[in-house]
Amino acid sequence: MASVAPTPFIARGCAFGPDKAACSGHPPSTARRPAGRAAASSAASFFTAACLLPALRHKHRPRCQRYASSGTSGPRVAVVGAGPAGLATALALRKEAGLQDVTVLERAPELRPGVGGGVQLHSGASLLEELGVDLSFAQPLRRIRSRSASGADLLQLDLPSLLDNFQPLSGSVRRADGQPASCTVMRDALLEAMAGALPDDSIRLSTKLLEVQTGAQGQSATCRFDSGQEEFDLVVAADGIGTRARSFVFGEEGQEEEPRYTGLRIQYGVREAGGRPAGCEEEVHQWFGQGVYALTATYGGIGGKRFEMMAVVFREEAPVAENADWDPAEIKDSCLERLRSAGQPEEVLQVAAGCERFFELGVFERPVGLNRWHRDRVVLLGDSAHAMPPFLGQGANQAIQDAVCLARWLRRVNFAKEASGGSLETALLGYTAQRLPPVAVLGIESGFLGQVETLPGDLGAMVRENFFRVTAGTGLAGLVFLNGAIARV
Repeated sequence: MASVAPTPFIARGCAFGPDKAACSGHPPSTARRPAGRAAASSAASFFTAACLLPALRHKHRPRCQRYASSGTSGPRVAVVGAGPAGLATALALRKEAGLQDVTVLERAPELRPGVGGGVQLHSGASLLEELGVDLSFAQPLRRIRSRSASGADLLQLDLPSLLDNFQPLSGSVRRADGQPASCTVMRDALLEAMAGALPDDSIRLSTKLLEVQTGAQGQSATCRFDSGQEEFDLVVAADGIGTRARSFVFGEEGQEEEPRYTGLRIQYGVREAGGRPAGCEEEVHQWFGQGVYALTATYGGIGGKRFEMMAVVFREEAPVAENADWDPAEIKDSCLERLRSAGQPEEVLQVAAGCERFFELGVFERPVGLNRWHRDRVVLLGDSAHAMPPFLGQGANQAIQDAVCLARWLRRVNFAKEASGGSLETALLGYTAQRLPPVAVLGIESGFLGQVETLPGDLGAMVRENFFRVTAGTGLAGLVFLNGAIARV
């Protein structure tokens, strides 16, 4: 869901707000991948072999050459959700896995412009470039600066220098031309760019998934909608933390739980560019006050237009009922009062005062356990599998990595030509084994940072400021950023 802070621990890219290019058709290779990407991804699945041994004992499904839809040249795939996770999945399945009958199912009647906030991309940007998405409208991100509300510097991170210092590991955080891939984009602009890289008939709007089931032999998955039902050879649930597919995946094992509230809330404001100090467009600024963390940044929007967003994180121990009809003016007044009470600087107040669009959300998570992310022909991806707090800014990046990883495992078992249950089971287990370890670690880090960044009182401020000074001074902050930014696919 929303991403909120680019400290070295936070700037690593996700969507702020509620909740890709002409495909060459060639299989992925290391030809376009900068050096170091394979090394960065090789260690990610080490311990997961043990985690998934029980799952590996599952009996392979009978071989089945029947495709769920007649007249197609390969398996029929449904991707539920047209957010960054779903659109990245559709693109990756087409280009990386060679699947052509891929349909994105979206409950909303349109991919609405002017909705949501900003997204930070790092490895996600380079992967989208490989998938053919044009991100020329994006705002480059080159520096992260963290300060106390009084103005004292706590941390400064220069991303190009960091990548140069760790050249062997930084390949997946660079564009094809070798420049740093890190950038910021508005969510609606990102969705428009990703949708534009898909065939015109790839996205089906106003299609709400009610239930998903598989047949007795697991030879197809049936999706039920308001308008009827359809069969698919594979269903990828990429529709967020509240996906209905989780109840099917975990139903027989009794593992399904409600999302867990973290005790934190976020208020967001979006405005046209012009409120931040001149010359800081390539910088993300974060400020730590009395129990309130604030961030300001500039984002690339549709048509190259520039926007600014500020995010304010604060503690609220008791969960509050979410209301999409909240009055933005009330949220704005509440946000400005909170910023003033916390002693936040004029830069943050000026950006907040000029925001035309405000919204507020509670922060929920689904901690990653040692479980599978699939059952039969239904697999979870992105927040549907591993929703984490937004304080590492990793939501969008990790979802894009999930999509590419899943597609490459499907290519390894030749799913486009051989849609048997056995080969699919191998691919889905491999995908989970590779992706579960890094997102599990990021989830733990993110939860910890959210608590540190909002510690109340003078003692909390002392702990927080010393934490950032020590990690900056020892170089640990840069390593933590890089560890989260590199792709493991």
